[in-house]
Amino acid sequence: MNRLLVSAVISLMVLQAAQRATVAQDLKRPEEQLAAIYALKVQLEIEQKQLDEAVLQYGQVAEAREDARSRVRRLYGDLDDMVQGKQDAKAEDVAARELEVARAELELEVTTRRARDLRERIHDWRERIDLLQDRLGKLRKALPSDSESLTGTWEITYLPSGDKGTLSLRQSGTLLVGEYTLEGGWAGSLQGTIVNSKILLHRIDSKLGQSQNLEGQLSPDGKTIRGTWQNFILSGGAPTSGNWVAQKKERGES
Repeated sequence: MNRLLVSAVISLMVLQAAQRATVAQDLKRPEEQLAAIYALKVQLEIEQKQLDEAVLQYGQVAEAREDARSRVRRLYGDLDDMVQGKQDAKAEDVAARELEVARAELELEVTTRRARDLRERIHDWRERIDLLQDRLGKLRKALPSDSESLTGTWEITYLPSGDKGTLSLRQSGTLLVGEYTLEGGWAGSLQGTIVNSKILLHRIDSKLGQSQNLEGQLSPDGKTIRGTWQNFILSGGAPTSGNWVAQKKERGES
């Protein structure tokens, strides 16, 4: 319970910070909006995990509460039989059963109170999750719209080296994900954004991890991207930056 209480306090503090950070007039630039969306998604995952844990714990407490209630009912039945003479019992037997009843009633009171506290916390978590989802939806709607024209296969050429490769991109609104393969056996995943035809891709290599950023501008016809690249990993005196160009392959084009 103490861990849940601490988690709830921390979550509330983070949520309040997220609320202040997502006030519409404070997020003028799309980059700021995307950063706020990412922060809200992370917080939403945290809140949902804590809610799931609380619901699981509530089930355990509710079961303990019902066990305690059944025990109180059974002990009262025995005590009533003793008092009414339906069951032979000495005075000390009655006193011992009275003590058992008191203990069972205390356990029932404790578990009932714990269940009530958990219900309140579960209600609070669900309200925070609803609030986060609402703010997330509003921020997503506020982002500049881009048609999903980047979805598809692109042939990329790096300059000045002339190395070539293939990008497979999938666009969802302003978000980009995908995979790549390059000459020399390099391969990995891509993550990024497109806002007002400006593209930012993070290249995450399967061997090296995050290795490169690619910035570019989509042509008006949506078929060409030109931009610059910047390496994170420096080795062997190779260039650390340069240009790149990518051409979109038409469907059915080999």
